[in-house]
Amino acid sequence: MWQLYRAVLRTDDHLVLGYVDVGARLMAHARIGHHLVQGIERLLAEPARVTWAGRDARAPSIGENLYRTVGSVAELVPPEHGAVGRYLLNHDLRIFVDKATVLENEARHRIHPLPLLTADPTPDTGRTVGDHSLLGSWAHALISVRDTVPKGFEQRKFDLVERLG
Repeated sequence: MWQLYRAVLRTDDHLVLGYVDVGARLMAHARIGHHLVQGIERLLAEPARVTWAGRDARAPSIGENLYRTVGSVAELVPPEHGAVGRYLLNHDLRIFVDKATVLENEARHRIHPLPLLTADPTPDTGRTVGDHSLLGSWAHALISVRDTVPKGFEQRKFDLVERLG
C-alpha cells in the first residue's frame, strides 16, 4: 500500500512554515542524493520541526491530520542548488546522524535518514532491515542539517537498509 507524503516544516513553537509535496511511495524518494530530499535539507540550515506527514496518518487525539491541515498554507519551493550538510541534528534529543555512515543495499542504494526518521505514520517495516525503532522516532522534532556537530550532541547509528524484491 502507498500513500502521499508532504514534508512539513514548522517553527520551534509549532507554527507552520510550509510544506513540500514529496509524492507517494516513501522509499522511492527516501534515498541519499534524491533532489527533493536534498532541497528540503537546504531548507534546514536553520532548525525547524520536521514531519514527513502521510495523507493517511491517524489524527492525533488533539488536532487534525498534519498532511491535510497544512494544505491551507503556501507550498515551499526548496532550493535546487547549493551544498547540503553531512549531519542531521536533532536539537530536542541532542543527537545526530552522520549520512556518510549509512549502509548500502545490494543495489548500492542508501536510504536517506530524514524521511524515515520523521515519517508519520511510520512506514512498513517489511521494506527495511535494521533497527526499526528508528522509524518515525524524530517526527515533529527540531532538526537542522549542518557540516559540523555542536558540542554535547551524541551520534545515533542509522542502520536501516532497503530490502530488494
